[in-house]
Amino acid sequence: MKRQVAKVVMIIMQFIFYFVVNELFDVPDRIMYNTFFIYLALNLTKNMYSFKTVLIWEELRKLLLVHAEYLIIMLINDLAFWGMKFIPVHLFVGLTFTFFNIFIIRFIRTVFRKNLEKSLLIIGIGNTANQITRIIRDNNTFTMYKLLGYISANSIEGVNQEVHVEKDRVIGTYEDLDKILDENKVNEVLIALPLADNEQMEEIINKLDGRVDKIKFIPRLNGTYTLNSTVEDYDGMMVLSTYNGMNKKRYKILKRCFDIFAGSVGCVVLGLLYLIFAPKIKKDGGKAIFTQNRIGKDVKPFKMYKFRSMYVDAEERLQELLEKDEKIREEFYRTFKLKDDPRITKVGEFLRKTSLDEFPQFLNVIKGEMSFVGPRPVVQKEVDMYYGKENAKKIFMVKPGITGMWQANGRSDVEDYDSRIALDLYYIRNWSLWLDVIITVKTIKNVIYRKGAY
Repeated sequence: MKRQVAKVVMIIMQFIFYFVVNELFDVPDRIMYNTFFIYLALNLTKNMYSFKTVLIWEELRKLLLVHAEYLIIMLINDLAFWGMKFIPVHLFVGLTFTFFNIFIIRFIRTVFRKNLEKSLLIIGIGNTANQITRIIRDNNTFTMYKLLGYISANSIEGVNQEVHVEKDRVIGTYEDLDKILDENKVNEVLIALPLADNEQMEEIINKLDGRVDKIKFIPRLNGTYTLNSTVEDYDGMMVLSTYNGMNKKRYKILKRCFDIFAGSVGCVVLGLLYLIFAPKIKKDGGKAIFTQNRIGKDVKPFKMYKFRSMYVDAEERLQELLEKDEKIREEFYRTFKLKDDPRITKVGEFLRKTSLDEFPQFLNVIKGEMSFVGPRPVVQKEVDMYYGKENAKKIFMVKPGITGMWQANGRSDVEDYDSRIALDLYYIRNWSLWLDVIITVKTIKNVIYRKGAY
């Protein structure tokens, strides 16, 4: 019942905004009501009033689809029936409504949180359980979960997980599951046992079946193909279908168009930044923009542009440091970065922390050597030390990017090099234009909050 109240409140808020805007443009009531019901129907088809436990990106994707479809339908109706004078109205409504609805959705989920949230029990205490918990907490406004705790499944034969979650949140073992379900209202159970076999999974699901609203599980393939995957039923057999968007020609064209647009905007900003920072950079000697050899598509080297953030004799300083200090040597060869890097100038420190030093790479994007979003551009030494033949073959199928999964996940906070490679592989396997949008937004957020920047 309380969910229905939240739905009604959201529809009323949408109608009030819709009514006010249409009144401002003096739209006849007949057209206003007709178009609002079309808008309402589009929202219903995308389940915008369901308040499901989803990530913000899924909610935003549905919201953008609703407004894109609304604009197309309105433009067709304006041209065919209502007249050209209503086109500006519907363009304004469609575009402003997108931002207004983001506010409405956040408002409803915050005000009605206690009525909308679902209790979640996680079976598993390992790294997978810890990762999914972090994702849920990072997207708390939209996931709408109240975590009851974790169940250790180590008593099941063949399951042996080390504790990676908060120990005080482990509320029992698998033997306690029946009691926990009886004593608590559990809406959903998430099985975080990716290495469990069919018999183990079947045993757990049978115990949960009919006792909770929804059962979710993380399969063994987690982290490989996810975004472009669908589940199909073949007469009782679960078949996971997936595809690699990078292999489709139309997607390659779409990505290049996205790159040209981003590159053009970036080059305009680059011109302004050059006027501001070039004189300051040149005070330390040397050119404002320098080039580095990086490995690009098909393992071919190219010259990557950057604002110079280091002293002219940076390489000599680095070699001296590596020879003198074992800890610095270990840090550098682990990440190919130094947290307190003495090679960086004062201006360079600011440029790096704000990521402005990357802007000259938009020239590489326009030239077709890089993409706006893609795997990290690396030097040959990194490829030789860490990539291996198979990983290199997959990663260098595509152009490197100014930003990517590494930057979106906290940049230098991702210290383990294998994790960086795993992020690049995930991007290639799951590429879509929407993933590029998500990475772009996450990167901007990380740059603003200077997360992982040095």
